[in-house]
Amino acid sequence: MLGPPGSGKSTHARLLAEHLAVVHLSVGAALRDEVAKRSPLGERIAARVAAGELVDTSDVLAILEVPLVAATGSGGWVLDGAPRTLTQAEVLDDWLDDLEAPIDCVIALDVPDPEVRSRLLRRGRADDTPDVIAHRLQVWQRDGGAVLRWYEAKRRLVRVDGVGDVTDVARRVTVAVEQSAPS
Repeated sequence: MLGPPGSGKSTHARLLAEHLAVVHLSVGAALRDEVAKRSPLGERIAARVAAGELVDTSDVLAILEVPLVAATGSGGWVLDGAPRTLTQAEVLDDWLDDLEAPIDCVIALDVPDPEVRSRLLRRGRADDTPDVIAHRLQVWQRDGGAVLRWYEAKRRLVRVDGVGDVTDVARRVTVAVEQSAPS
């Protein structure tokens, strides 16, 4: 599940995972948990997030490795919050190919910037200030665009309108996934 910050990735990934009866893996939640532990990794993550920067690929992969392998062995997963860069997408795809569990479908939630800004300001996290939000959106447009093009070229990307009532967006996501399922 991909999209700009505040697009509803975690909400819709959780709902989709429940619908499919698979594991929901939220990179954002895992990163926040690591920050709360105040580990050296958590401190590095906190500094990057506070500046509106993406977390380093090696740190994201360190957090994902164990739960992703476990979820793959348990029948599947819905991942949100990664990959955020082309490098992460390439590494993740190689990793999943090695596990013989390639990505079936990548959902991109399309939400216009003004709507995203409004959602993030309402969310009210400490790192959701207007300046940080503007920077995070610039980073998404730069790095997220490359990731979307990567999956589009692999014919795995499905765009879904992410604006509207949660139930309506969830229905659009479910239909998109079911229509793109491998035969």
